[in-house]
Amino acid sequence: MTEYRCDALIIGGGPAGLTAAIYLTRYHRRVIVVDEGNSRAKWIPRSHNHAGFPNGIAGEDLLHRMREQAERYGATIVTGRIDTVAQNADDFDAHGAGITLFARSILIATGVENRRPSIDAAVHRDALDRGLLRYCPICDGYEATGQAIGVIGADTHGVAEALFLR
Repeated sequence: MTEYRCDALIIGGGPAGLTAAIYLTRYHRRVIVVDEGNSRAKWIPRSHNHAGFPNGIAGEDLLHRMREQAERYGATIVTGRIDTVAQNADDFDAHGAGITLFARSILIATGVENRRPSIDAAVHRDALDRGLLRYCPICDGYEATGQAIGVIGADTHGVAEALFLR
């Protein structure tokens, strides 16, 4: 994709960005989602925190379903990264490697980036897959109910998460 005009540019293709894309395309807006593919949600082995999936759903499956639904209604999803945004009189110019977009509005849904502990990549992946390592106390705290857990963190943020989980 080199140049395109849209009603709404959504930067970030995680659950928040894809939910916005579904709603906006159903309002007959031309929507482009630009996503690097690094959504924190894809690392969730099984989430019970998403409405409509009482038995839980894997993060990658959830993202796949949401992406399909957004595309079904007309959203264009581009793999890439937006590096700069500038506002003009009538719209925004957004640029990335091989991407130039002009949008009437921009929604930034880039989420958060995990601060990984210094452990081997294979051990990290195994711990995620087995539910032994979790990153989101909101999404995953319930699964730890009644268990002894540890919180890896620093400063007031780590303390706040530990208190929240308590």
